[in-house]
Amino acid sequence: MNFTLELTKPQIDALLDYYTNEQNTSNNPYVIAVVKKPRVTVTVYTTHKVLFQGEDSEFEMLFWSDAFKLDVKIDQKENSDYFLTSIGSDESGVGDFFGPLTVASAYVKESDQAFLSSLKINDSKKLTDQHILTIAPKIIEKIPYSLLVLSNKQYNALTKKGYNAHKLKAHMHSQTHKHLLQKIQKNPIVIIDQFCNKALYLKYTNDFDKPVIPDIFKTKAESYYASVAVASIIARYSYITHLDKLSKAVGMVLPKGASSKVDDAAKSLVKSKGKAIFDKVAKTHFKTLDKISE
Repeated sequence: MNFTLELTKPQIDALLDYYTNEQNTSNNPYVIAVVKKPRVTVTVYTTHKVLFQGEDSEFEMLFWSDAFKLDVKIDQKENSDYFLTSIGSDESGVGDFFGPLTVASAYVKESDQAFLSSLKINDSKKLTDQHILTIAPKIIEKIPYSLLVLSNKQYNALTKKGYNAHKLKAHMHSQTHKHLLQKIQKNPIVIIDQFCNKALYLKYTNDFDKPVIPDIFKTKAESYYASVAVASIIARYSYITHLDKLSKAVGMVLPKGASSKVDDAAKSLVKSKGKAIFDKVAKTHFKTLDKISE
C-alpha cells in the first residue's frame, strides 16, 4: 500500500535530517529527495507531500504522523487484548530539535484495567502535555517501568560516531526491556511500538549480550496495547520535564517539535549563548542549525 502525508517545511527538514544517510537525488524537478530503505521508499515532493511506498510503508508513515502529532486515522478493529498482561515500550523526542531522546518500558497486568481506565490513557499520543503531567506521576507510583534518557550531548556524540536514530532507539528499547524484566522477575510478552522491521531491529541489537527479542512488533501499538500506551506516557512525561529543565537552564522556553517557532527560538538562543550551547540542548544533525548564523 501507499500512504501520503502533507507536511510543513520545518517538518520536511526534520524528516530529511533523520534520513541523512539514506537519501538519493532525483531527476524529477518536483522531487526534493528519495529515501530508499530495504522495505520502504519515501519520496519527498516540492509540494510538501511525502509518499511512502513498500511493505513497511504503513508503519513508516505512522512513525512520522506520531512524531509530528498528526491526526491520521487508520482502520482499527476492537482489540480485546488491550489490557493484555505484557511489557510495552515506546519513545519520545525523536522528532524534536530541542531536548533528549527518551525510551520507556512498562509492565501492565490485566488487573490494572480499572486503574488505567480511570486515567483515560487511550490514544496516549493524542493526550495533551498538561494531561500527561497530571497522570504520569500516578502511573509511575503504581506501574513497574524502566526509563532511559539519552541527553543531547550523548545523542550528538553517538550520531557523530555513525549511529542513526533507529539504532539508538533499538539499543534503548532493548535495554529498558532487560532492566524491567530483571525488576519484575517475570517473563511476560514483550511488545514494541514498531519503528523498523524485525530484521533490522535484530541487526541493531546483535552486539548486545543476550538481547531481549520482542514478541510483537506493532505500528501505532499504543492504540492496541495498554502497556505501550503507558510506556508512551512515561517517555513523554520524561521528555517534557527534561525539556523544561533545559529551558530554565538557558533562560528561555525551548519549544517542542520542528517548526518555524523552533527556528525562531534557535536564532534567539544562538544570539544569547552562541552555537556551542546546541550540543547540550538540541539534536545537532537537524537542519535547523543551517538556518541560523551568529
